Amino acid sequence: MNLTHADPRSSISSIDSIRAFIAGVVVTAAHNRGPKVQLTYVGGEFTKAVGLPFERHLNDLAEQNVLSIPKPRRKLATFIDCYCRDLIGMERSDAGTWLVFPAEHVEGTDGSVPHPGSQPMLRFKAAVWAAFIRPIAATHRFLNLEQIGFTDVDQKPAEGNWREIDRQFVLGVAPDEQVDGATVQGQIEAWAAASGVPISSLVVTATKGQEASRPLRQLLDLIDSLPPEVAASWSIPAAVLKHLSRAR
Repeated sequence: MNLTHADPRSSISSIDSIRAFIAGVVVTAAHNRGPKVQLTYVGGEFTKAVGLPFERHLNDLAEQNVLSIPKPRRKLATFIDCYCRDLIGMERSDAGTWLVFPAEHVEGTDGSVPHPGSQPMLRFKAAVWAAFIRPIAATHRFLNLEQIGFTDVDQKPAEGNWREIDRQFVLGVAPDEQVDGATVQGQIEAWAAASGVPISSLVVTATKGQEASRPLRQLLDLIDSLPPEVAASWSIPAAVLKHLSRAR
């Protein structure tokens, strides 16, 4: 069975993309259904998105040499235990079933709460970031991949390459509330994997010859982390920007 680019299975075909999808489902379930969820629920969401049960999908990927993973690790529970410990906690219930939950709820031996920080943070386009944070104001939310922007409407717009963002991927927090960047990124990556959307189309990329210097990039990242009302009041002299752009 060959995978085409448009096939959702092709976008959930690496360890990182599978990790991101599973983490997105678990975080969303913890937000909407309670702090812990049955592992079978996660498996069901995976099957709905991919069209195949988890183990069968990984077996197909391995047979096609798309993914190299030992056969004992192709079951959902063992995959999470081997590859997702930094993102997802797992425990058995009193009834003997597996429960999963976001890793920030797992206490370390020193009582600290580990944060899923092994994944590199991406710089998403502002409209993409907002689309996965702000509450949905209508029946549906659509993201335009041709000219990045989102809209909340009752029907899909006629023109443009619009993709719906299901409510399960939207945090739905008010503008004055703080959000965890890793959680938002997990939601975006899970949606992209389920929708067959390349992550590269959602992130900010510097054009050739315009790659920002490290100091300037750090300044831009700082501005991005500020609330809009604070960032809007900032005024940075052009001389400062020129100096930072030359610094390495």
